[in-house]
Amino acid sequence: MVKFARIRIIIQLIVGVAILLWLLQLANLGSVFATILQVNLINLIGAAAFFIVASTFVALALYTPLKRSNPNASVRRVVMASFAGQLLSDVTPVRSGYFLTPIFLNELAGIPVEQGMTGVLATGGVNSLVKVLICIIGVGYFASFLSLNAEITNSLIVGASVLLIAGAFLLMLMWEKRLSRLVTRSEGLPLIGKRLHKFTEMFNNVQEEGRKVKRSLIGVAILIFLSVLGNATALYFIFNGLWPSSPLSLLDFFFMASVASALTYVPITIAGLGVQEAGYVILLSLLLGIPISPNHIDPKLMAFALIARALFTGTDIIGLSPLIKVGLKPKNQ
Repeated sequence: MVKFARIRIIIQLIVGVAILLWLLQLANLGSVFATILQVNLINLIGAAAFFIVASTFVALALYTPLKRSNPNASVRRVVMASFAGQLLSDVTPVRSGYFLTPIFLNELAGIPVEQGMTGVLATGGVNSLVKVLICIIGVGYFASFLSLNAEITNSLIVGASVLLIAGAFLLMLMWEKRLSRLVTRSEGLPLIGKRLHKFTEMFNNVQEEGRKVKRSLIGVAILIFLSVLGNATALYFIFNGLWPSSPLSLLDFFFMASVASALTYVPITIAGLGVQEAGYVILLSLLLGIPISPNHIDPKLMAFALIARALFTGTDIIGLSPLIKVGLKPKNQ
């Protein structure tokens, strides 16, 4: 099973890199990097700052339910644990690395795994549903004045579907009593039943903690909304560094940020590598009226996509220190 998972990850990485190299070939690699070097440094610094702000809002969204179940939780340590989880999510299929965050919360902030998992489920579930809602509104907004390509529409449908199913499932894990009973009954299975005792005990504890955090979900939703706004502002800074006199508004990038987020959940590559960049290229070309063909892409479009990917992932490098700290910590501590 582990071997199959590794092979799948390698295949997804190869597919993502192949898409990226294909896009770079169409845009001319030299022209793309020449364009990147011409971008105003102030715009890049502003974009990086807002990506950090957006990630901090996600971290605070995690802290919000944790504060309900663990009033003594350290906000600084929770934020650092969240950054470590976000960094892993940037380099894993369907951003699944974020579900290791309870381990970081336990090691860095002393928060029990069950409480950490409850916080991650609450944040992840609300995050998915809020982004699906914004994405659906965004597709309607763009479709009102653009002719969206079938490729990007189909990719959005897949990404939004994964988000919707994941969000609903994560919230069900916390509150659906029938799931709790089903997991408890699994202990009666021959051969494996006794081995599942620790898992069923943890699952029941997660559901018990889940009931404590229900009232925090509105706050979580507001913070996730603000994180999307932060990402949109970062994209707006990048764009204005490439097209200083363009008529596109922050609202365009607010919906673009949600669309881009949905594309990272398309499960054919690592965190939407290549797929997200293609989405940026197609959507921006439509908004700006820049023609693209099977033989050529405007280098500025590809430069935007690469800068957005580099800064989005690069700013989460804040989580590298806690990630290394937990990874190197002796098991007996």
